[in-house]
Amino acid sequence: MHPTPLQILSHIPGFVWAILGVILYFGLKQSTATAVRAKRLIVLPALWLVFGAWGVEKSFGLDGLPGLAWLGGIVVGVLALRALRWPGNVRYDATSRRFLVPGSWVPMGLMLGIFVLKFASGMSLALHPDYAHNTAYAIGFSAAFGLFSGAFLGRAINILGHRPQTSDAVAA
Repeated sequence: MHPTPLQILSHIPGFVWAILGVILYFGLKQSTATAVRAKRLIVLPALWLVFGAWGVEKSFGLDGLPGLAWLGGIVVGVLALRALRWPGNVRYDATSRRFLVPGSWVPMGLMLGIFVLKFASGMSLALHPDYAHNTAYAIGFSAAFGLFSGAFLGRAINILGHRPQTSDAVAA
């Protein structure tokens, strides 16, 4: 007999709801234009890379095919965002040394995507532990974790690319 949705919800730890709250908070912040320093641009992709790696490691292990699928997903995510050149209309303010990034709901969608992916993976593995040994399942979830994480990394690279090049080269 399968548990009911209410039974499933009653067994979800409180920290999961706290993570969802943090995601919603930061997603709402990203929906409006912001001025961001370069160091802060690196934090979000780094967090999602760690969260993705944790999800893959906890569920399937990072060695072997799941780890390669995760890395492949990262590469595809970065390349896709680089090709899309998203976000557009970014400006760099040299005076404040901040990037002026237009608001977008896409980061909220990406963050919720990672959350739902981790939730679905955790729930399905809790209900069917044997899935952890299914190669196609492990590769699919691992690649998806990498894809979402890579999208955040590609976004950060695109934004950082709006910084003007300095001419610090020393004449030979």
